[in-house]
Amino acid sequence: MDSREVALSSAFNVRDLGGLPAGDGWRVRRGRAYRADALHRLTPPDRAVMAGLGIRRVFDLRSEAELARDGIGEFAGRVAEHVHVPLVRVSLSPFDPDIDWKTVNLRDRYLEMLHEGGAAIRAVFSALAADTLDAVVFHCSGGKDRTGVVAALVLRSLGVPDAIIVEDYSLSEVKLAEAVREYRAQLEETGLDSSAIAYLTSSPPDRMLYTLAELDRRWGSTDGYLQRIGVDGEILDRLRRNLLEAR
Repeated sequence: MDSREVALSSAFNVRDLGGLPAGDGWRVRRGRAYRADALHRLTPPDRAVMAGLGIRRVFDLRSEAELARDGIGEFAGRVAEHVHVPLVRVSLSPFDPDIDWKTVNLRDRYLEMLHEGGAAIRAVFSALAADTLDAVVFHCSGGKDRTGVVAALVLRSLGVPDAIIVEDYSLSEVKLAEAVREYRAQLEETGLDSSAIAYLTSSPPDRMLYTLAELDRRWGSTDGYLQRIGVDGEILDRLRRNLLEAR
């Protein structure tokens, strides 16, 4: 799956959802949907790389507090349209000193995203279903938790097997290891110890498997959940036409 990575110097966890097998002879089309960590730090060369991918809309899943603190940067501010769609009300940035991260349970937070994030998820799905060749990127701070849940919903709606979804989710831990090395001192200044940093930057398979199982238990299926939040059959049909191709 490494060939899907978008190599940048100022962001660590950017990759194409395309190239993944989607069952029944289909795969996810490349160059249409990207997932990412925070984009406000992008350097001019990295902004050029992102623009070269045809990305013209940026869906920002961060909270109001994160947006106010870090801004959107030059890429979403000038090259692409910035769409702020917070997935949950609270900040999930490990750099936020106002949160007691030692008490945070990410399994619970992922379910909060499903309960609270309907409007944001619907906006991303609608953009991916639009009649345009422009690419879309959605991101949060680390590109792991909020971005991971939205990516899982998109991939599952396309028929990508859960094992592949979990593998894609788990890649974030590897990608964020470099960020941890670079920003460890800043993280420790917020009061995080090594175990808390490891937990907050991890993406173990069981966490996503639990989320998908709970989604099925509570809403019956991914399509059932999406219909509940207003992503109807027409949007899903258009999304599948846009994002699937024959293998």
